[in-house]
Amino acid sequence: MNYRASIRVVVVALCLVWGVCGCSNYGSVPKEFKAVDSLPVIYPDYVETTVPPNIAPMNFRILEEGEAYATRFAGKKGCEFVLTGRDVLIPETKWRELLTVNTGASFTVDVFVKRDGEWTKYRTFENETSADKIDAFVAYRLIEPGYDYAHRIALAQRSLESFEERVFFDNRFVSSSPCINCHSFQDRKTDNFLFHFRRTDDPAYGGTIFVNGETATKVSGKVKSAGISCSYPAWRPTGSVVAFSTNQTRQIFHSLSSQKLEVYDAFSDLVLFDAAKNELAVVERTPCLLETFPSWSPDGTTLFYCVAEVKSEKLRELLEQIYLAESIAGDAKALHTLTEEMAKSASELRYDIMSRSFDEKTNTLGEPQVVVGAVAQGRTALFPRVSPDGAFLAYTCAEGGTFPIWRPEADLYLKDLRTGEERRWDELDSDDSDSYHTWSSTGRWLVFSSRREDGLFTRLYFAHVDENGRASKPFVMPQRDPRHNLYRFKSYNVPELTIESLKVDSHELYRAARGDSNETKNVDKLQ
Repeated sequence: MNYRASIRVVVVALCLVWGVCGCSNYGSVPKEFKAVDSLPVIYPDYVETTVPPNIAPMNFRILEEGEAYATRFAGKKGCEFVLTGRDVLIPETKWRELLTVNTGASFTVDVFVKRDGEWTKYRTFENETSADKIDAFVAYRLIEPGYDYAHRIALAQRSLESFEERVFFDNRFVSSSPCINCHSFQDRKTDNFLFHFRRTDDPAYGGTIFVNGETATKVSGKVKSAGISCSYPAWRPTGSVVAFSTNQTRQIFHSLSSQKLEVYDAFSDLVLFDAAKNELAVVERTPCLLETFPSWSPDGTTLFYCVAEVKSEKLRELLEQIYLAESIAGDAKALHTLTEEMAKSASELRYDIMSRSFDEKTNTLGEPQVVVGAVAQGRTALFPRVSPDGAFLAYTCAEGGTFPIWRPEADLYLKDLRTGEERRWDELDSDDSDSYHTWSSTGRWLVFSSRREDGLFTRLYFAHVDENGRASKPFVMPQRDPRHNLYRFKSYNVPELTIESLKVDSHELYRAARGDSNETKNVDKLQ
Protein backbone atom coordinates (compact mmCIF):
# COMPACT_ATOMS: atom_id res chain seq x y z
CA MET A 1 0.00 0.00 0.00
CA ASN A 2 1.51 3.35 -1.03
CA TYR A 3 1.67 6.48 1.13
CA ARG A 4 -1.41 8.18 -0.32
CA ALA A 5 -3.45 4.99 0.03
CA SER A 6 -2.40 4.76 3.68
CA ILE A 7 -3.48 8.34 4.28
CA ARG A 8 -6.84 7.57 2.68
CA VAL A 9 -7.39 4.64 5.04
CA VAL A 10 -6.56 6.83 8.05
CA VAL A 11 -8.92 9.60 6.91
CA VAL A 12 -11.76 7.14 6.31
CA ALA A 13 -11.19 5.62 9.75
CA LEU A 14 -11.23 9.04 11.42
CA CYS A 15 -14.44 9.96 9.63
CA LEU A 16 -16.05 6.76 10.86
CA VAL A 17 -14.94 7.54 14.42
CA TRP A 18 -16.13 11.14 14.20
CA GLY A 19 -19.47 10.16 12.72
CA VAL A 20 -21.94 12.69 11.42
CA CYS A 21 -22.10 15.74 13.65
CA GLY A 22 -25.51 16.63 12.28
CA CYS A 23 -26.59 19.27 9.85
CA SER A 24 -25.15 22.72 10.24
CA ASN A 25 -27.24 25.19 12.20
CA TYR A 26 -27.22 28.96 12.01
CA GLY A 27 -25.33 30.56 14.86
CA SER A 28 -22.96 33.38 15.69
CA VAL A 29 -19.21 33.74 15.91
CA PRO A 30 -17.56 33.83 19.34
CA LYS A 31 -16.89 37.26 20.83
CA GLU A 32 -13.52 36.29 22.26
CA PHE A 33 -10.95 34.21 20.40
CA LYS A 34 -7.27 33.80 19.63
CA ALA A 35 -6.28 34.43 16.01
CA VAL A 36 -3.63 32.23 14.38
CA ASP A 37 -1.84 32.89 11.10
CA SER A 38 -2.58 29.55 9.47
CA LEU A 39 -5.34 28.37 7.18
CA PRO A 40 -7.79 25.79 8.53
CA VAL A 41 -7.48 22.23 7.28
CA ILE A 42 -10.76 21.34 5.61
CA TYR A 43 -11.95 18.49 3.39
CA PRO A 44 -12.43 18.88 0.51
CA ASP A 45 -9.94 21.68 -0.04
CA TYR A 46 -12.11 24.61 -1.06
CA VAL A 47 -9.61 27.22 0.06
CA GLU A 48 -8.73 30.22 -2.12
CA THR A 49 -10.15 29.23 -5.47
CA THR A 50 -12.62 30.51 -8.09
CA VAL A 51 -16.13 29.08 -8.24
CA PRO A 52 -18.97 29.30 -10.77
CA PRO A 53 -22.01 31.38 -9.78
CA ASN A 54 -24.28 28.36 -10.39
CA ILE A 55 -22.34 25.60 -8.61
CA ALA A 56 -23.94 23.43 -5.91
CA PRO A 57 -23.08 24.20 -2.25
CA MET A 58 -19.41 23.46 -1.59
CA ASN A 59 -19.91 21.61 1.68
CA PHE A 60 -16.82 20.68 3.66
CA ARG A 61 -15.68 19.12 6.94
CA ILE A 62 -13.33 20.89 9.33
CA LEU A 63 -10.46 18.51 10.11
CA GLU A 64 -9.08 20.54 13.00
CA GLU A 65 -9.71 18.84 16.37
CA GLY A 66 -12.08 20.67 18.66
CA GLU A 67 -15.15 20.71 20.88
CA ALA A 68 -17.25 23.16 18.87
CA TYR A 69 -17.10 24.87 15.50
CA ALA A 70 -18.36 28.02 13.79
CA THR A 71 -17.92 29.08 10.17
CA ARG A 72 -18.74 32.54 8.85
CA PHE A 73 -19.42 33.29 5.18
CA ALA A 74 -19.37 36.95 4.17
CA GLY A 75 -19.79 38.32 0.64
CA LYS A 76 -17.95 41.46 -0.43
CA LYS A 77 -21.23 42.79 -1.87
CA GLY A 78 -23.41 41.50 0.93
CA CYS A 79 -24.94 38.32 2.39
CA GLU A 80 -23.42 37.02 5.61
CA PHE A 81 -24.28 34.00 7.73
CA VAL A 82 -22.69 31.73 10.32
CA LEU A 83 -23.01 27.94 10.51
CA THR A 84 -22.10 25.74 13.46
CA GLY A 85 -20.79 22.19 13.46
CA ARG A 86 -17.75 20.30 12.14
CA ASP A 87 -19.65 19.40 8.97
CA VAL A 88 -20.31 22.67 7.16
CA LEU A 89 -23.47 21.81 5.23
CA ILE A 90 -24.54 25.02 3.54
CA PRO A 91 -28.30 25.51 2.99
CA GLU A 92 -28.90 25.67 -0.76
CA THR A 93 -31.02 28.84 -0.62
CA LYS A 94 -28.41 30.70 1.42
CA TRP A 95 -25.58 29.49 -0.81
CA ARG A 96 -27.46 30.56 -3.92
CA GLU A 97 -28.03 34.01 -2.41
CA LEU A 98 -24.34 34.32 -1.51
CA LEU A 99 -23.18 33.52 -5.04
CA THR A 100 -25.87 35.57 -6.77
CA VAL A 101 -25.19 38.71 -4.76
CA ASN A 102 -21.42 38.31 -5.18
CA THR A 103 -21.20 37.23 -8.81
CA GLY A 104 -18.07 38.81 -10.25
CA ALA A 105 -16.84 39.59 -6.72
CA SER A 106 -15.72 37.37 -3.83
CA PHE A 107 -16.69 36.02 -0.44
CA THR A 108 -14.61 35.27 2.62
CA VAL A 109 -14.72 32.29 4.98
CA ASP A 110 -13.69 32.38 8.65
CA VAL A 111 -13.34 29.14 10.62
CA PHE A 112 -13.49 29.13 14.43
CA VAL A 113 -12.61 26.05 16.51
CA LYS A 114 -13.11 25.68 20.26
CA ARG A 115 -10.72 23.42 22.16
CA ASP A 116 -10.07 23.23 25.91
CA GLY A 117 -12.72 25.89 26.44
CA GLU A 118 -10.99 28.50 24.24
CA TRP A 119 -11.84 29.62 20.70
CA THR A 120 -9.28 29.87 17.90
CA LYS A 121 -9.87 31.79 14.68
CA TYR A 122 -7.94 30.59 11.65
CA ARG A 123 -6.73 32.86 8.90
CA THR A 124 -9.52 34.12 6.65
CA PHE A 125 -9.57 32.69 3.14
CA GLU A 126 -11.25 34.24 0.13
CA ASN A 127 -12.94 32.62 -2.88
CA GLU A 128 -13.76 34.43 -6.11
CA THR A 129 -17.24 34.08 -7.59
CA SER A 130 -16.77 34.14 -11.35
CA ALA A 131 -19.21 35.89 -13.63
CA ASP A 132 -18.86 32.89 -15.96
CA LYS A 133 -21.41 30.13 -15.42
CA ILE A 134 -20.47 26.51 -15.87
CA ASP A 135 -22.56 24.12 -17.98
CA ALA A 136 -25.31 22.74 -15.78
CA PHE A 137 -24.55 19.01 -16.17
CA VAL A 138 -21.62 16.63 -16.40
CA ALA A 139 -21.74 13.01 -17.57
CA TYR A 140 -19.11 10.45 -16.58
CA ARG A 141 -18.32 6.78 -16.26
CA LEU A 142 -18.22 5.15 -12.83
CA ILE A 143 -15.80 2.24 -12.59
CA GLU A 144 -13.56 0.47 -10.08
CA PRO A 145 -10.10 2.08 -10.08
CA GLY A 146 -8.25 -1.07 -11.13
CA TYR A 147 -10.76 -2.18 -13.77
CA ASP A 148 -10.83 -5.52 -11.93
CA TYR A 149 -14.61 -5.65 -12.20
CA ALA A 150 -15.55 -4.73 -15.74
CA HIS A 151 -19.06 -6.04 -15.05
CA ARG A 152 -19.64 -3.15 -12.64
CA ILE A 153 -19.60 -0.07 -14.84
CA ALA A 154 -22.20 2.66 -15.09
CA LEU A 155 -22.75 5.89 -16.98
CA ALA A 156 -24.17 8.76 -14.95
CA GLN A 157 -25.15 12.40 -15.35
CA ARG A 158 -24.85 14.81 -12.46
CA SER A 159 -26.40 18.25 -12.05
CA LEU A 160 -23.66 20.68 -11.08
CA GLU A 161 -26.25 23.12 -9.78
CA SER A 162 -27.53 20.57 -7.26
CA PHE A 163 -26.51 17.14 -5.97
CA GLU A 164 -28.84 15.13 -8.17
CA GLU A 165 -27.15 12.25 -9.95
CA ARG A 166 -28.83 9.98 -12.47
CA VAL A 167 -27.28 6.64 -13.45
CA PHE A 168 -28.68 6.33 -16.95
CA PHE A 169 -26.95 3.10 -18.00
CA ASP A 170 -25.77 0.33 -15.67
CA ASN A 171 -24.12 -2.55 -17.51
CA ARG A 172 -25.41 -5.07 -14.93
CA PHE A 173 -28.89 -4.57 -16.39
CA VAL A 174 -27.73 -5.83 -19.78
CA SER A 175 -27.03 -9.46 -20.54
CA SER A 176 -23.31 -10.32 -20.25
CA SER A 177 -22.56 -7.02 -18.43
CA PRO A 178 -20.49 -5.53 -21.28
CA CYS A 179 -17.62 -3.13 -20.83
CA ILE A 180 -18.84 0.41 -21.53
CA ASN A 181 -16.47 2.60 -23.49
CA CYS A 182 -16.54 6.34 -23.94
CA HIS A 183 -19.59 8.51 -24.53
CA SER A 184 -19.86 11.54 -26.80
CA PHE A 185 -22.43 14.35 -26.95
CA GLN A 186 -22.93 16.49 -30.02
CA ASP A 187 -22.15 20.12 -29.24
CA ARG A 188 -22.71 19.57 -25.48
CA LYS A 189 -26.42 18.87 -26.01
CA THR A 190 -28.31 15.67 -25.33
CA ASP A 191 -30.43 15.53 -28.49
CA ASN A 192 -27.70 13.45 -30.12
CA PHE A 193 -25.25 11.38 -28.13
CA LEU A 194 -23.74 7.92 -28.17
CA PHE A 195 -21.77 5.41 -26.15
CA HIS A 196 -20.04 2.19 -27.11
CA PHE A 197 -19.98 -1.13 -25.31
CA ARG A 198 -18.26 -4.42 -25.97
CA ARG A 199 -17.84 -7.92 -24.61
CA THR A 200 -15.19 -10.12 -26.18
CA ASP A 201 -16.80 -13.36 -25.00
CA ASP A 202 -20.26 -12.31 -26.24
CA PRO A 203 -19.88 -10.23 -29.43
CA ALA A 204 -23.64 -10.27 -30.10
CA TYR A 205 -24.14 -7.67 -27.39
CA GLY A 206 -21.44 -5.33 -28.63
CA GLY A 207 -22.15 -2.14 -30.54
CA THR A 208 -22.75 1.56 -30.30
CA ILE A 209 -25.93 3.06 -28.86
CA PHE A 210 -27.00 6.14 -30.82
CA VAL A 211 -29.53 8.36 -29.06
CA ASN A 212 -31.73 10.82 -30.89
CA GLY A 213 -33.91 12.68 -28.40
CA GLU A 214 -35.91 9.99 -26.61
CA THR A 215 -35.10 7.15 -29.04
CA ALA A 216 -32.09 4.82 -28.97
CA THR A 217 -30.69 2.56 -31.70
CA LYS A 218 -27.89 0.02 -31.52
CA VAL A 219 -25.42 -0.05 -34.39
CA SER A 220 -23.14 -3.07 -34.67
CA GLY A 221 -20.30 -1.18 -36.25
CA LYS A 222 -17.40 -3.47 -37.05
CA VAL A 223 -14.76 -2.63 -39.60
CA LYS A 224 -14.69 -5.90 -41.48
CA SER A 225 -11.24 -5.40 -42.97
CA ALA A 226 -9.73 -5.08 -39.51
CA GLY A 227 -12.04 -7.43 -37.67
CA ILE A 228 -12.49 -4.97 -34.83
CA SER A 229 -15.21 -2.64 -33.58
CA CYS A 230 -15.41 1.13 -33.35
CA SER A 231 -14.30 2.27 -29.92
CA TYR A 232 -13.47 5.89 -29.02
CA PRO A 233 -15.92 8.39 -30.55
CA ALA A 234 -16.11 12.10 -31.29
CA TRP A 235 -19.39 13.45 -32.63
CA ARG A 236 -18.85 16.35 -35.04
CA PRO A 237 -20.40 19.57 -33.62
CA THR A 238 -22.76 19.81 -36.62
CA GLY A 239 -24.10 17.30 -39.10
CA SER A 240 -24.32 13.53 -38.69
CA VAL A 241 -20.68 12.42 -38.87
CA VAL A 242 -18.94 10.68 -35.98
CA ALA A 243 -15.20 10.00 -35.95
CA PHE A 244 -14.19 6.73 -34.30
CA SER A 245 -10.93 5.01 -33.61
CA THR A 246 -10.97 1.22 -34.02
CA ASN A 247 -8.91 -0.26 -31.22
CA GLN A 248 -7.68 -3.61 -30.04
CA THR A 249 -6.96 -2.71 -26.41
CA ARG A 250 -4.99 -4.85 -23.98
CA GLN A 251 -3.79 -4.58 -20.37
CA ILE A 252 -0.53 -5.42 -18.59
CA PHE A 253 -0.55 -5.83 -14.81
CA HIS A 254 2.70 -5.13 -12.95
CA SER A 255 3.38 -6.79 -9.60
CA LEU A 256 6.59 -4.98 -8.61
CA SER A 257 6.16 -1.52 -10.12
CA SER A 258 4.46 1.48 -8.52
CA GLN A 259 2.54 1.70 -11.81
CA LYS A 260 0.27 -1.31 -11.44
CA LEU A 261 -1.30 -1.26 -14.87
CA GLU A 262 -0.38 -0.39 -18.45
CA VAL A 263 -3.13 -0.21 -21.07
CA TYR A 264 -2.17 -0.17 -24.74
CA ASP A 265 -3.48 -0.69 -28.27
CA ALA A 266 -2.26 -3.62 -30.33
CA PHE A 267 -3.47 -1.76 -33.42
CA SER A 268 -5.87 1.08 -34.19
CA ASP A 269 -7.16 3.15 -37.13
CA LEU A 270 -9.58 6.00 -37.78
CA VAL A 271 -13.01 5.62 -39.35
CA LEU A 272 -15.87 8.02 -40.10
CA PHE A 273 -19.49 7.02 -39.55
CA ASP A 274 -22.42 8.90 -41.06
CA ALA A 275 -25.29 8.36 -38.62
CA ALA A 276 -27.87 9.69 -41.07
CA LYS A 277 -26.86 7.34 -43.88
CA ASN A 278 -25.68 4.44 -41.69
CA GLU A 279 -22.41 4.38 -43.62
CA LEU A 280 -18.99 3.57 -42.25
CA ALA A 281 -15.77 4.50 -44.07
CA VAL A 282 -12.18 3.71 -43.16
CA VAL A 283 -10.11 6.90 -43.25
CA GLU A 284 -6.80 5.17 -43.84
CA ARG A 285 -5.48 1.70 -43.05
CA THR A 286 -1.98 2.17 -41.66
CA PRO A 287 -0.63 -1.06 -40.12
CA CYS A 288 2.49 0.53 -38.61
CA LEU A 289 0.75 3.67 -37.34
CA LEU A 290 -1.62 3.61 -34.37
CA GLU A 291 -4.28 6.33 -34.66
CA THR A 292 -6.64 6.97 -31.77
CA PHE A 293 -8.62 9.46 -29.62
CA PRO A 294 -10.24 11.65 -32.32
CA SER A 295 -11.58 15.09 -31.41
CA TRP A 296 -13.14 17.87 -33.52
CA SER A 297 -12.44 21.57 -33.69
CA PRO A 298 -15.40 23.67 -32.48
CA ASP A 299 -16.39 24.58 -36.05
CA GLY A 300 -16.10 20.98 -37.27
CA THR A 301 -13.61 21.81 -40.02
CA THR A 302 -10.66 19.98 -38.46
CA LEU A 303 -10.22 16.56 -36.88
CA PHE A 304 -7.54 16.18 -34.22
CA TYR A 305 -6.22 12.77 -33.19
CA CYS A 306 -3.16 10.97 -31.82
CA VAL A 307 -0.74 8.78 -33.75
CA ALA A 308 2.17 6.54 -32.73
CA GLU A 309 4.59 4.77 -35.02
CA VAL A 310 5.45 1.14 -34.31
CA LYS A 311 9.26 0.99 -34.27
CA SER A 312 9.91 -2.73 -33.77
CA GLU A 313 10.73 -4.47 -37.08
CA LYS A 314 9.16 -7.70 -35.84
CA LEU A 315 5.94 -5.90 -34.93
CA ARG A 316 5.88 -4.01 -38.23
CA GLU A 317 6.17 -7.24 -40.19
CA LEU A 318 3.45 -8.88 -38.11
CA LEU A 319 1.07 -5.93 -38.49
CA GLU A 320 1.62 -5.75 -42.23
CA GLN A 321 0.87 -9.48 -42.57
CA ILE A 322 -2.37 -9.06 -40.62
CA TYR A 323 -3.51 -6.12 -42.72
CA LEU A 324 -2.61 -7.88 -45.96
CA ALA A 325 -4.64 -10.88 -44.80
CA GLU A 326 -7.65 -8.48 -44.71
CA SER A 327 -8.85 -9.68 -41.32
CA ILE A 328 -7.65 -10.73 -37.92
CA ALA A 329 -11.14 -11.85 -36.86
CA GLY A 330 -11.07 -15.39 -35.54
CA ASP A 331 -7.28 -15.70 -35.82
CA ALA A 332 -6.56 -16.18 -32.14
CA LYS A 333 -2.97 -17.21 -32.73
CA ALA A 334 -2.12 -14.09 -34.74
CA LEU A 335 -3.80 -11.84 -32.19
CA HIS A 336 -2.01 -13.55 -29.30
CA THR A 337 1.36 -13.18 -31.01
CA LEU A 338 0.70 -9.53 -31.81
CA THR A 339 -0.43 -8.56 -28.31
CA GLU A 340 2.41 -10.53 -26.73
CA GLU A 341 4.99 -8.71 -28.82
CA MET A 342 3.31 -5.34 -28.40
CA ALA A 343 3.25 -5.77 -24.61
CA LYS A 344 7.05 -5.83 -24.56
CA SER A 345 7.24 -2.26 -25.84
CA ALA A 346 3.85 -0.86 -24.75
CA SER A 347 5.36 1.55 -22.24
CA GLU A 348 7.64 2.92 -24.98
CA LEU A 349 4.80 3.84 -27.35
CA ARG A 350 4.74 7.58 -27.90
CA TYR A 351 2.11 9.63 -29.68
CA ASP A 352 2.08 12.95 -31.51
CA ILE A 353 -1.09 15.01 -31.92
CA MET A 354 -2.10 15.45 -35.54
CA SER A 355 -4.85 17.29 -37.40
CA ARG A 356 -6.63 16.84 -40.73
CA SER A 357 -9.02 19.20 -42.48
CA PHE A 358 -12.55 17.91 -43.07
CA ASP A 359 -14.57 18.41 -46.26
CA GLU A 360 -18.25 18.41 -45.31
CA LYS A 361 -19.41 17.96 -48.92
CA THR A 362 -17.50 14.72 -49.46
CA ASN A 363 -17.05 13.55 -45.84
CA THR A 364 -13.32 13.17 -46.45
CA LEU A 365 -10.20 14.24 -44.59
CA GLY A 366 -7.15 16.10 -45.83
CA GLU A 367 -3.48 15.33 -45.30
CA PRO A 368 -2.13 14.90 -41.72
CA GLN A 369 -0.44 17.86 -40.05
CA VAL A 370 1.63 17.72 -36.86
CA VAL A 371 0.11 19.86 -34.09
CA VAL A 372 2.11 18.67 -31.05
CA GLY A 373 5.39 16.89 -31.80
CA ALA A 374 5.80 15.17 -28.45
CA VAL A 375 7.70 12.14 -29.77
CA ALA A 376 10.71 14.27 -30.71
CA GLN A 377 10.77 15.43 -27.08
CA GLY A 378 10.75 11.85 -25.80
CA ARG A 379 7.16 12.10 -24.56
CA THR A 380 3.63 11.08 -25.53
CA ALA A 381 0.73 13.52 -26.10
CA LEU A 382 -2.88 12.33 -25.89
CA PHE A 383 -6.53 13.45 -25.60
CA PRO A 384 -6.51 16.65 -27.70
CA ARG A 385 -9.35 19.05 -26.83
CA VAL A 386 -9.73 22.44 -28.51
CA SER A 387 -11.35 25.33 -26.62
CA PRO A 388 -14.69 26.60 -28.02
CA ASP A 389 -13.07 29.80 -29.30
CA GLY A 390 -10.39 27.78 -31.13
CA ALA A 391 -7.59 29.55 -29.25
CA PHE A 392 -6.22 26.73 -27.10
CA LEU A 393 -5.51 23.02 -27.31
CA ALA A 394 -5.57 21.12 -24.01
CA TYR A 395 -3.89 17.72 -23.92
CA THR A 396 -2.23 15.24 -21.58
CA CYS A 397 1.49 14.56 -21.70
CA ALA A 398 3.36 11.60 -20.17
CA GLU A 399 6.66 9.79 -20.57
CA GLY A 400 5.09 7.08 -22.71
CA GLY A 401 2.15 4.77 -23.21
CA THR A 402 -1.33 5.04 -24.68
CA PHE A 403 -3.50 5.74 -21.62
CA PRO A 404 -2.07 8.48 -19.38
CA ILE A 405 -4.72 7.88 -16.71
CA TRP A 406 -2.49 4.99 -15.58
CA ARG A 407 0.65 7.14 -15.57
CA PRO A 408 1.42 8.97 -12.29
CA GLU A 409 3.60 11.46 -14.18
CA ALA A 410 0.81 12.40 -16.62
CA ASP A 411 0.16 16.15 -16.64
CA LEU A 412 -2.16 18.53 -18.45
CA TYR A 413 -0.56 20.75 -21.09
CA LEU A 414 -1.84 23.75 -23.02
CA LYS A 415 -0.94 24.95 -26.52
CA ASP A 416 -1.86 28.40 -27.74
CA LEU A 417 -2.96 27.70 -31.31
CA ARG A 418 -2.54 31.37 -32.20
CA THR A 419 1.10 31.72 -31.14
CA GLY A 420 2.26 28.09 -31.10
CA GLU A 421 3.39 28.37 -27.46
CA GLU A 422 3.19 25.10 -25.50
CA ARG A 423 3.46 24.78 -21.74
CA ARG A 424 2.82 22.47 -18.84
CA TRP A 425 -0.42 23.64 -17.23
CA ASP A 426 1.21 24.14 -13.82
CA GLU A 427 -1.86 25.70 -12.21
CA LEU A 428 -3.77 22.44 -12.71
CA ASP A 429 -1.19 19.69 -12.44
CA SER A 430 -0.41 17.53 -9.42
CA ASP A 431 1.99 14.76 -8.40
CA ASP A 432 -0.34 12.12 -9.83
CA SER A 433 -2.25 11.49 -13.03
CA ASP A 434 -4.28 14.39 -14.46
CA SER A 435 -6.22 13.60 -17.62
CA TYR A 436 -9.65 13.13 -19.29
CA HIS A 437 -10.27 16.87 -19.67
CA THR A 438 -13.17 18.72 -21.31
CA TRP A 439 -13.94 22.39 -21.92
CA SER A 440 -17.23 24.03 -21.00
CA SER A 441 -19.38 25.54 -23.77
CA THR A 442 -18.02 29.03 -23.00
CA GLY A 443 -14.42 27.87 -22.73
CA ARG A 444 -14.11 29.51 -19.33
CA TRP A 445 -14.21 26.24 -17.37
CA LEU A 446 -12.33 22.96 -17.60
CA VAL A 447 -13.22 19.67 -15.96
CA PHE A 448 -10.72 16.82 -15.66
CA SER A 449 -10.09 13.58 -13.79
CA SER A 450 -7.26 13.47 -11.26
CA ARG A 451 -5.77 10.95 -8.84
CA ARG A 452 -4.09 13.65 -6.77
CA GLU A 453 -5.86 12.78 -3.55
CA ASP A 454 -4.74 9.20 -2.98
CA GLY A 455 -3.22 7.87 -6.20
CA LEU A 456 -6.01 5.30 -6.55
CA PHE A 457 -9.32 6.94 -7.47
CA THR A 458 -9.90 9.50 -10.19
CA ARG A 459 -12.24 12.31 -9.15
CA LEU A 460 -13.59 15.26 -11.07
CA TYR A 461 -11.91 18.63 -10.65
CA PHE A 462 -13.01 21.98 -12.04
CA ALA A 463 -11.02 25.13 -12.78
CA HIS A 464 -11.73 28.53 -14.27
CA VAL A 465 -9.68 29.45 -17.37
CA ASP A 466 -9.30 33.07 -18.40
CA GLU A 467 -8.86 34.49 -21.92
CA ASN A 468 -5.07 34.09 -21.64
CA GLY A 469 -5.25 30.42 -20.70
CA ARG A 470 -4.43 30.98 -17.02
CA ALA A 471 -6.32 28.62 -14.72
CA SER A 472 -7.50 28.99 -11.14
CA LYS A 473 -6.83 26.48 -8.36
CA PRO A 474 -8.87 23.31 -9.16
CA PHE A 475 -11.63 22.17 -6.81
CA VAL A 476 -13.23 18.75 -6.57
CA MET A 477 -16.89 18.29 -7.53
CA PRO A 478 -19.07 19.29 -4.53
CA GLN A 479 -21.12 16.62 -2.75
CA ARG A 480 -23.97 16.83 -0.26
CA ASP A 481 -21.90 14.85 2.26
CA PRO A 482 -18.33 16.21 2.26
CA ARG A 483 -17.07 12.68 3.02
CA HIS A 484 -18.76 11.27 -0.09
CA ASN A 485 -15.49 10.75 -1.96
CA LEU A 486 -14.08 8.78 0.95
CA TYR A 487 -16.95 6.32 0.89
CA ARG A 488 -17.61 5.94 -2.84
CA PHE A 489 -15.10 3.43 -4.12
CA LYS A 490 -15.54 4.38 -7.76
CA SER A 491 -13.42 6.31 -10.23
CA TYR A 492 -14.95 9.11 -12.29
CA ASN A 493 -13.74 8.81 -15.89
CA VAL A 494 -14.33 10.63 -19.17
CA PRO A 495 -16.26 13.71 -17.92
CA GLU A 496 -18.35 15.43 -20.59
CA LEU A 497 -20.12 18.71 -19.83
CA THR A 498 -23.61 19.30 -21.25
CA ILE A 499 -25.92 22.28 -21.12
CA GLU A 500 -29.02 20.14 -20.51
CA SER A 501 -30.17 16.91 -18.88
CA LEU A 502 -30.78 13.68 -20.75
CA LYS A 503 -34.14 13.27 -22.47
CA VAL A 504 -33.98 9.53 -23.10
CA ASP A 505 -35.34 7.01 -20.60
CA SER A 506 -32.95 4.35 -19.31
CA HIS A 507 -35.39 1.58 -20.27
CA GLU A 508 -35.05 2.72 -23.89
CA LEU A 509 -31.27 2.42 -23.63
CA TYR A 510 -31.47 -1.08 -22.17
CA ARG A 511 -33.95 -2.12 -24.86
CA ALA A 512 -31.63 -0.93 -27.60
CA ALA A 513 -28.56 -2.52 -25.97
CA ARG A 514 -30.27 -5.90 -25.74
CA GLY A 515 -31.49 -5.62 -29.33
CA ASP A 516 -35.11 -6.17 -28.26
CA SER A 517 -36.51 -4.74 -31.50
CA ASN A 518 -35.69 -4.37 -35.17
CA GLU A 519 -34.09 -1.02 -34.42
CA THR A 520 -30.65 -2.66 -34.38
CA LYS A 521 -28.64 -1.81 -37.48
CA ASN A 522 -25.61 -3.61 -38.86
CA VAL A 523 -22.84 -1.96 -40.83
CA ASP A 524 -20.43 -4.90 -40.99
CA LYS A 525 -20.67 -4.99 -44.77
CA LEU A 526 -19.69 -1.35 -45.15
CA GLN A 527 -16.05 -0.60 -45.77
